[in-house]
Amino acid sequence: MPAVPKHQCDRFFFAVQPDADAARGIHLFTVRELPEGRPVPLTHQHVTLALTEDAEPPADALAERLREVGAQVRGDPFDLVFDRLSASRRSVALVPDNAPAALFALQRSIADAMARRSVPMRLGWRFRPHQTLCHRKGEPFSRAVQEFRYAVREFLLIRSVVGMTRHEVVDRWPLKADSGIMDAA
Repeated sequence: MPAVPKHQCDRFFFAVQPDADAARGIHLFTVRELPEGRPVPLTHQHVTLALTEDAEPPADALAERLREVGAQVRGDPFDLVFDRLSASRRSVALVPDNAPAALFALQRSIADAMARRSVPMRLGWRFRPHQTLCHRKGEPFSRAVQEFRYAVREFLLIRSVVGMTRHEVVDRWPLKADSGIMDAA
């Protein structure tokens, strides 16, 4: 099969996002502390929970299967706290020193539901809680930063139009207390 040009691919992912106030604070921090970077747009800030392979449009059938996945998932609300910056040679991200068990339980529930619906995860991708702040070229580093905290009360399915810097929310599902997922604190 010939390679699909980048701008003609859809990539779907499940994610959690900061609320508008937290996103603004994170963005201002990024602009101030990482001026050499190209900041992630405010509306694109997220933590990826699961990622699909790229698909040729129209990807309506895949989107529908992923909606069915989302509808099967249950999770408890939680607070997400980021307190470290971690940089690779190409990007800088916020990472939590201690991610809540409810975040890992939510991610596992999504991955299991994807497997039941025969929707493969992107080859080579693995879950590592982080929120990318910017893209840049530079040396890797890791350091403590002021704490960024936000409440996670829902998770989303997002369609990324690859190469177009466009994200579209396909669907969203609330997280409900006592969902049956235990937070092993």
